[in-house]
Amino acid sequence: MSVLSGRIRRAFPASKPDELFSVQDSSGKEVGILRTLDELDADSRKLVEEQLNRRYFTPKIQEVLSLRQDGGMWLFLVRTQRGEAKFYVRNWRDSCHEVRPGQWVIFSVDGQRYEIPNWEGLSGRSRDILEQLF
Repeated sequence: MSVLSGRIRRAFPASKPDELFSVQDSSGKEVGILRTLDELDADSRKLVEEQLNRRYFTPKIQEVLSLRQDGGMWLFLVRTQRGEAKFYVRNWRDSCHEVRPGQWVIFSVDGQRYEIPNWEGLSGRSRDILEQLF
């Protein structure tokens, strides 16, 4: 089978980013599954990895600078590997998920994902700021 125009998606982007990929045609219909990218030739793998890196880029939170309520939402000011970022979270319980012990993914109101890769790796001040959410 050939797919002339398609896309590839991670089946488990947070918990198993290097396993199980959905191959979809241009309409989004799944036409196959890859267990790993090792099944691809070098050129195809490079192209797929570039597409996945763009689609699933998730800023990693290194420090929480401030957190306050603003209009019924939480306003975060954080430092990531790409610099400072500001984002809103509406309902904390629905917007934050622990993927593994100590690893958290946060979804902002605009659909962006942010990751806390290691809760214990945050500074004490950052953890203290976040404690008001729990």
